[in-house]
Amino acid sequence: MELLNLFLVAVLLLLLRKLVWCLRWLWCWRRGRETPAPISFFPRRTGETFDGHIRRDREDGPGNLE
Repeated sequence: MELLNLFLVAVLLLLLRKLVWCLRWLWCWRRGRETPAPISFFPRRTGETFDGHIRRDREDGPGNLE
């Protein structure tokens, strides 16, 4: 049971981190300032996967849903 509690606390902290980033992004966007770079759910991951999907979608075009 204690292991489950530790896991849930870790997930809660990760969600809190993402929430703070989202609020900061909205604050900057609303004020017309430069928005912060996106963060992933896990701290050590980069946005390369997301950027790869965006790049691939741009290359495929908007009509290709494969």
